[in-house]
Amino acid sequence: MLTKKCGLVIRLLVFLFSGIIFGQNNLSDFSLNGKVKNVRSVTFLIDNQNHTSVSGFLDSENFDSFFLEFDQKGDLILRENYLDYQGKLGLFDRTIYRFNFNNRIEKSETELIQNGEEPRKISQRRKFYYIQNRLVRIDEFNSGRTTDQFWVTNLIYDGGRLVRKDFWMEDAVFSRTEFTNRLYQVMSEKTFHNDGKAGKSVDYTYGENAKLILKSSQSGNENDEEAFMYENEKLKNHTEKSNGKLIFSTFFNENGLPERAEKFNYRTQKPDWYEFNFEYDFQNNWINCVILENQKPRFIIKRKISYY
Repeated sequence: MLTKKCGLVIRLLVFLFSGIIFGQNNLSDFSLNGKVKNVRSVTFLIDNQNHTSVSGFLDSENFDSFFLEFDQKGDLILRENYLDYQGKLGLFDRTIYRFNFNNRIEKSETELIQNGEEPRKISQRRKFYYIQNRLVRIDEFNSGRTTDQFWVTNLIYDGGRLVRKDFWMEDAVFSRTEFTNRLYQVMSEKTFHNDGKAGKSVDYTYGENAKLILKSSQSGNENDEEAFMYENEKLKNHTEKSNGKLIFSTFFNENGLPERAEKFNYRTQKPDWYEFNFEYDFQNNWINCVILENQKPRFIIKRKISYY
């Protein structure tokens, strides 16, 4: 299981526009080197490594521990998410992925398990459609506690550039997102709902070598900014602000992994500081990560990586 705590770099380095890419699908997306077969990792408190731990560092929809399995082409074929149950891990859900002959994700199916506390069920199915290796449609089925929903996303291109994304629900367009481009870079996106009201808008600013340096988002009274700084062509710092307030800032080492981070603590109304110390294996993949919180060792993540 690979945790997103030290996997913060994953979320940042595979940043893509407008949520068109739905997660990570291969070894390079996870910054893994070599012919990796699977990755299994668990998070512990530093002073009690016989019990698993909930870090509190993550947002509620993320997982401290999970398992990834790849085929020999490097495509992700299985993901299992785990939750902590008072010192022991319980399997929350399992997703199986299928790829076509061109190594494009074709199907995914998620089974909700919830540690056996409720009957198992298929909670989500996705099917991806391509024309000449270009993603043009996504069908998505979601099963909730009381209702089931079926969504369709259509992607429209002009000269190879994405210009619109239509989101369908119950055989009607629920919302549409329009994109402006310069060459093959997305410069902005604006979402409109079916009642005609404007939704979220996003603007992108690029610097040298066409690298993204600023993403500005606005939705209602919310104004968010993400800033990206580079050193020797590599991402060095990523900062997130909401309505002018610093929410999160991460600095990266030469391997692209988080070196230190600052996160605003809403409970104390002060920032917390985190430092990351890694141990690597023979393929230069990290296998242990000690995390210091406000200069005190707090968590340790232990990874086991198997290779083909």
